[in-house]
Amino acid sequence: MATPEKKEEPKKVTPLLELPKCSKATPSPNPDEYGDMITIVVGSAENVRKFYTYQGLLAHYSTYFKAALKDDWKEGTLKTVNLKDDNPEVFKAFFHWIYTGKLYFALDASGKIPLSEQLICEIYVFGDARGSTNLYNAAIDLLLQKTHQEWKVPLDQIPYVYENTLPGSALRKYLVDDVVETYRFRRLADPTQRETELPRYPQEFLAEIVVAFMALGSKPIPSSAGYGNMPIGQDNWAKYIKPLLCSRYHNHPAPPA
Repeated sequence: MATPEKKEEPKKVTPLLELPKCSKATPSPNPDEYGDMITIVVGSAENVRKFYTYQGLLAHYSTYFKAALKDDWKEGTLKTVNLKDDNPEVFKAFFHWIYTGKLYFALDASGKIPLSEQLICEIYVFGDARGSTNLYNAAIDLLLQKTHQEWKVPLDQIPYVYENTLPGSALRKYLVDDVVETYRFRRLADPTQRETELPRYPQEFLAEIVVAFMALGSKPIPSSAGYGNMPIGQDNWAKYIKPLLCSRYHNHPAPPA
């Protein structure tokens, strides 16, 4: 008699970390002030997508669109904005966010955040470039949730972030803090791997890591998270970082005029 095959149990997925709402976020605009419909053409060549949304929504959440859609600008007259150098997937997330307050429609079938670390970093850069403070705050929040759910540092995104942000940016600060609090650079510590590992990191990033560790002095790492897959580290890091999220990584825009 054949032994029935054992079914592999699906891996447990860490539930989405609930974060406190930012008390200084820009409130939603009055629907009476949405205004005309605008066409946004994003991407180039074969990777082009059109989005249709309200002028008032775009202007409310982005200083770039507020300026671009003035009646005396070409975009304002034609009711069309071309963003040929942008990623349609990034604008799609922005589009979701201005209507729902979320950067994606739903978690995937396994309960995971459906956006990659790279895409979340690109959303931050888009928000920074387009004058949408609330958008890049939302991207920081989502990256923190992604970090907690996957329990890994987004190391591969560090070069992109340092190439596309300015010193002092919240995203740089988040990555430095995350590394200091949860990562141990084991490959850098191994002389046999150091030569191939070191070029992965921008010099500015490594300098900021050194400064951050020097600031700790003899104090223990604040989160006491350590590195590894132990749930205790994951939970401790989450408890430590949640109440600090807004004060450490959010920028708060002035109320709209």
